[in-house]
Amino acid sequence: MRERDARVVAAAWRLIAREGLGALTVKALAAEADVPPSSMLYTMPNHAVVRERALEAIAPAIRQRVSGLPAEPAEGPERARMLLEALLPLDAERRLEASVLQVLSASALTEPGLQPIWREVDGTIRDVCAQALRARGIRGDVVALDHLHTVITGLTAQLMNRGDDRPVRWAHAVLERALAG
Repeated sequence: MRERDARVVAAAWRLIAREGLGALTVKALAAEADVPPSSMLYTMPNHAVVRERALEAIAPAIRQRVSGLPAEPAEGPERARMLLEALLPLDAERRLEASVLQVLSASALTEPGLQPIWREVDGTIRDVCAQALRARGIRGDVVALDHLHTVITGLTAQLMNRGDDRPVRWAHAVLERALAG
């Protein structure tokens, strides 16, 4: 991705997380990205492209974060926990990403152009869940994968919607329960 495109996508993420999709005007996005409004026609020609590019940036961010995890332990419950925590909004970067994902997931229900991109992001999350199960020695159990995937997506939504007013110990307890059983 070109540097200017990356700045515009990062700006779109911040605007979506802070103010919602309605804030994605050309003027606001250009100001947030610190680019001339006239250059927006070349970078992001319309709002649909902005939403698509913002959503497209999530799967690579997840894959990069997961690939940056320490190699050890290579398996076991600690590895599974590391993988799953990489998906959860437990820091500012992941909260921003999760905010954008929540908003654009809802948009994907009615915007056909977002649906295949959402499926890729969701598939990436599911792949990380499968890696966590393999770290626990569980392979080929589709029901276990469906369960863990559902727990992680629900836990993400709960963490985002509850805000910062409650310590995340409860989320760790839910994650532990999901890994135990």
